Amino acid sequence: MTEVKTNVYYIPERLKELDPGYFVIRNHKKQTFEVHHRDQPYTTYCLTVPYEELDARTVELVQKTSRKNLDRLVSEMDKHNQKLKEKASHIGDDSIEKTKEVLSYLNNHESKEWVDEEAFSTRFI
Repeated sequence: MTEVKTNVYYIPERLKELDPGYFVIRNHKKQTFEVHHRDQPYTTYCLTVPYEELDARTVELVQKTSRKNLDRLVSEMDKHNQKLKEKASHIGDDSIEKTKEVLSYLNNHESKEWVDEEAFSTRFI
């Protein structure tokens, strides 16, 4: 792992403009870039850059996931989770209705559980 001091788009420098504690590491083992912050408790790791190169998307991602935006991010996640719960409840309601329809159909169209004895007899005339 090596620290990336600069690149064509000056991404490490731009991250330091956001907060001087940010620095970028190249993880050679995983072939990825990682963003770290010196003042973060327990570990400096912040995130793995999901792109093959450092560009403006990296700066946008770091801004979006910054601690300064924590309240907004938590609010967005709560809204998203609420929508998922609503969808899940509708799916549950729909599946109950479908199950009732299938059960009703099966009750009205019962099949025989046995085969007539004559079905296997051979008649020679």
